[in-house]
Amino acid sequence: MHLEARVIHDIAIDPDHAKRTESEEFRRSKERLRADGHYRCFICGSTENLQVHHLGVEWMFAPMADFVKMKEFLEAFDPYGYGRLLRNTPITSVDDIRNCLVLCQAHHTGVDHQDQNSGTGIHDLTFPSWIAQLTAPGVIPQPGQTATDAEKVVEQDERTGSVQVEESPQNVAKSTTSD
Repeated sequence: MHLEARVIHDIAIDPDHAKRTESEEFRRSKERLRADGHYRCFICGSTENLQVHHLGVEWMFAPMADFVKMKEFLEAFDPYGYGRLLRNTPITSVDDIRNCLVLCQAHHTGVDHQDQNSGTGIHDLTFPSWIAQLTAPGVIPQPGQTATDAEKVVEQDERTGSVQVEESPQNVAKSTTSD
């Protein structure tokens, strides 16, 4: 086992844009996510401190969005099934429900840790590391945990051959629907 630490320089030109306001479509998307039972963090299942992330195209990049390519991506990465459900409907806005992913604050904008100024949010990690918090729990230090704490958990799992996963609503739903 080894600790992998990277410094990544993510260069993006943030276009000038009007002051951000919540659109009616975005409000409807959030209401639909709630009504359909998706208003919990996609990564950990938390229902606290929730935020909605623009998954395929960030809000600030809306003026440059290629909505056809965005739709193709969101049909492939379709966490709630709206891409399949609305496949015959074009996307005309970044606030479309297919572009929305519910995350807790920690898994959206990240949390600084006691060491290495790391984070847990989709805005702070590469996608493979971010999604590993769902698919390989324990490998990314979580809020309140240092890299050393996470290493100890992984070492224990390696010794015992078992992964200690808390039963989040996300995990319970997956285990009951896969039979």
